[in-house]
Amino acid sequence: MRKVMLLMLLVVLGLAPVAAQDTVLTDEETGTRYKIEQFMLANFPVGMVFAPDGTLFYNEKTTGNVRMVSPDGILQEDPVITLPTNALQERGMLGLALDPNFENNQMMYVVHTREGTASDWPANTLVRFRLEDGHAADVEELLSVPITNGELMHNGGNVHFDAEGYLYLSLGDYNDATNSQDLETLPGKIHRYEVTDEGLVPVADNPYGNSIYALGFRNPFDFTFDPETNNLFTTEVGPSCDDELDIVFPGFNYGWHEDYQCSGLEPITGLENGIYYTPLLSYTPVISPTGIAFYEGDAFPEWQGDLFFCDWNFGTMRRVVLNERRMHIEDVYDMDLGDMQCRVDLVVGPDDAFYFGTVGEFGGAIMRLAPVDE
Repeated sequence: MRKVMLLMLLVVLGLAPVAAQDTVLTDEETGTRYKIEQFMLANFPVGMVFAPDGTLFYNEKTTGNVRMVSPDGILQEDPVITLPTNALQERGMLGLALDPNFENNQMMYVVHTREGTASDWPANTLVRFRLEDGHAADVEELLSVPITNGELMHNGGNVHFDAEGYLYLSLGDYNDATNSQDLETLPGKIHRYEVTDEGLVPVADNPYGNSIYALGFRNPFDFTFDPETNNLFTTEVGPSCDDELDIVFPGFNYGWHEDYQCSGLEPITGLENGIYYTPLLSYTPVISPTGIAFYEGDAFPEWQGDLFFCDWNFGTMRRVVLNERRMHIEDVYDMDLGDMQCRVDLVVGPDDAFYFGTVGEFGGAIMRLAPVDE
């Protein structure tokens, strides 16, 4: 029992040992050889982003911390910021993004579940701050979406910028499917904003005359943009069926609703707003897809233009090959990660290697998938 308690403590602290390092593996489809090594131990690294100079920032889901790692791999002792965060179940410190003009303005954005008070509900909150000497300054809340039903699940909660500089925010349905189809509520949607000095402004040509970009989502955990087309791709966590990979277009409806029946790739009709768009991939049994990223680096030329995503249930990393128009899928391959698992976020670093977050009974870590002969 004492060993179990010690392991649980180490997991919380992100200090438990991880499995064997520097595993050399091969992508059987392309013959590409790569290695997986531990980059650093980390406490539930749920969101990661690299600055142009190679500095890595990551969120710790359970602590409310944003952490900073120098380009030479040194973790700053103090967090950049610690936000009062409710981390029960799927709540917590979730999304993280850098301003498109970060090199000049040093602005950062984070999504977290703000603690409630005696007079206020917990709320998924978008916070902006400026990085100054490794710490947060000029901290401000840009948007707060109260969890008025008290539910702990389906927070979604990620933030990214597209190539045009617009801010996108994903929110789960707060475990209430009626939210996903209601144009008067924010949960269950992906939103698009223009960022100003004063805050957020819905983009003028958004399809519903408000912040909503697309609707009908249950729990869009993460999303990314195709560097070639600027199309948005999201991982969507379903119920006991139909986990999805979706390509998201403005105004379309992605089908989650109160009377949802597990339908796989079958069209959904009778939706009040928008046209249903069929998922690119649908998984039953479910996998709980999480982090997602496109690869455009030179370290693995065979994978250039491919889409990668991971899942919580099995820790599998998948490589998705798109067709020439980049709107449909040609093939999907499971990546061999050896004894490691990609459970949460997935990003490509300035060295063109993959960095992915993992947690489990061994603790938490950020792993690196890199060329063998680098």
